[in-house]
Amino acid sequence: MSDSMPVFVEEYLDSLHEKGRKPTTIKRYRYDLLDFLHWYEQNGSTLTYQRWASLTDLDITDFFDELIQQRSYKIRTTRRVYSVLQQLARFYIKKGQLQTHAILHYSQPELILTPLKRSEWLSEKEADRLLSIVRSFEGLTDNQMKGRPMLIDRNEFMVHLFLHYGCSLHEVASLTTSDVRFERNELRIRSEKGISRIVRLSPEHKQLAYTYFKQIPEPVRPRLFSTDFFFVAFDFQRGTYRWSYEEDQPKRLTEIAIQKMIRTEVERAGLRKGLSAQQLRHTFILRMLMKGFDPFTLQQQLGLKSALSFNRYLLTIELMTSEEKEELLSKKALDI
Repeated sequence: MSDSMPVFVEEYLDSLHEKGRKPTTIKRYRYDLLDFLHWYEQNGSTLTYQRWASLTDLDITDFFDELIQQRSYKIRTTRRVYSVLQQLARFYIKKGQLQTHAILHYSQPELILTPLKRSEWLSEKEADRLLSIVRSFEGLTDNQMKGRPMLIDRNEFMVHLFLHYGCSLHEVASLTTSDVRFERNELRIRSEKGISRIVRLSPEHKQLAYTYFKQIPEPVRPRLFSTDFFFVAFDFQRGTYRWSYEEDQPKRLTEIAIQKMIRTEVERAGLRKGLSAQQLRHTFILRMLMKGFDPFTLQQQLGLKSALSFNRYLLTIELMTSEEKEELLSKKALDI
């Protein structure tokens, strides 16, 4: 099947770009709309605007039944797809080309509060193993060892941001030098929703950040108090950090590259596959709640708007066995 979009869908996606939506958001919308397009065209029909406008309630129900029953999509994923299709319909209603659409008559599935799975957080032993492997040369090739000394502090600091400060992947990748305040041991963290918060770094973690920063050769080092991204991509072939000539600044370390770094370190540590920045963040939140931090305050500090999402952590702790609680956080850590 073709991955090309009908003109009426492209027009909608173009409108998102004009509104300043992030490329990653538009890419996700495109993916979900393409999924619907493939489903519709599996019987040989081409989805034109007229056919889209005349879809029936049964058509929409059949599509979501396939997502839920045959593909076993999670409710959150199904609701995301529903939201994208709904916004496409509302776009043409607002333009006056539609009065209503079948997607607006569909009752999306309700979110059900479920606890995190054991695989979605790290035990204290696993976290310690991950941090120790980040500083080691274990399992590295000769080529990787050459550049390793310049990466250790950068990588360890990023892991701490996820594991001990509860930062999200987007927040870490978006840090600029204007957000890093070495003289105050502070970071300004900006969430994807534009909410800012100040994080106080421990002296040890501040030193990691500073050592990493000063290790970057001055010609490619991010400029202090600027919009240059703090975390810079590394060129293993040349053995130094990279410069983006298009952006005229050090080359940003992307979210994808950070996730790849975590996967590599997890593999070297001999930990289970699937551990990511999100699991490290889950671990931080569960630990803070077990230490007695006020749930509402913690939710506000982390910029988590959905009470339902945050309540998952409370439910997870409530249903944990005593053994799992001991794995997550030692009694010594609880006293800190």
